[in-house]
Amino acid sequence: MSHSQFAALERGTQPAFFYLDLNDTVRRAALLTAVVRKKIPTVESLKREYARALAQLNDAPLNTARQPRIVTGGPILRLARARALVDKSVLSSSYRTESRAMAMRHVQHGLLFLSLQHPPLRKLCDLMITDILCWPSLESRGGSVRGLLGIVWLDPSDGLTSLDIAESLIHEMVHLNLDLADMTFGLFTRAPGSHFESHSAVLGRRRPYYQAFHSACVAVGIIYFRLLVGMHGEIDWLRSSLQRCTCELLTPGSLHGIRLECNSRRPGVFPGTPARSDPRPQGPCLWVPIPVCLTGCL
Repeated sequence: MSHSQFAALERGTQPAFFYLDLNDTVRRAALLTAVVRKKIPTVESLKREYARALAQLNDAPLNTARQPRIVTGGPILRLARARALVDKSVLSSSYRTESRAMAMRHVQHGLLFLSLQHPPLRKLCDLMITDILCWPSLESRGGSVRGLLGIVWLDPSDGLTSLDIAESLIHEMVHLNLDLADMTFGLFTRAPGSHFESHSAVLGRRRPYYQAFHSACVAVGIIYFRLLVGMHGEIDWLRSSLQRCTCELLTPGSLHGIRLECNSRRPGVFPGTPARSDPRPQGPCLWVPIPVCLTGCL
């Protein structure tokens, strides 16, 4: 992240990143909905029709209400397990009714906290997320997968605050928003030989290139949110990790023999890599505009 962009985030300025831009996200959601549902949604019908489009693509019983549905079992849990989103480290019989109710309240408080702190971020989460599955795990803290767009899995344990849950929702919203972007205007090429690893800004270890790209965008979202809520002392490690991640993503020497090319129609672009595993047919090879998606070492 450049010094000028970091300073802008510190001032609370609206970030110039498409995955944190409500208007840009609305346009892309409307585009996908129009293609899948074969009708152009209105402002009022967008969330409902977008959720129906995702349900059609995922073959999933997604919630179509304006706000995310919070669940602790049922068809969403069965589907999440079948699609390898949720692990089976905790049996259903051991998740008590009282614990489920408390988890749902924690998520409700996290959503309310997000609404009070930054309404546009809450609106982004409301649009991108159809269902929030609360389920404990001994192996993970939650996540999302491209094969189940709209569903976010959280493990809202007693030790998590409303701020922690709000940050987790922003984290997953960015992933879902990047998947939407890849489906609409394209982020990653599927060219043979373009798969390599780079430093993950969030996990701090090497991961496949497209996952490192996701991590860079998630890191920007987390830094933005922490600055908004005054957590200036909680960003140093993440900012340093983000800088390393973007340097490796953008420096030719880190591409392990993958040649950088220039697209004459859009200067300053580079080849991406395959998106997350997805059973749907893949589109043509597309290009990522560096200034829009990532910042750092240019």
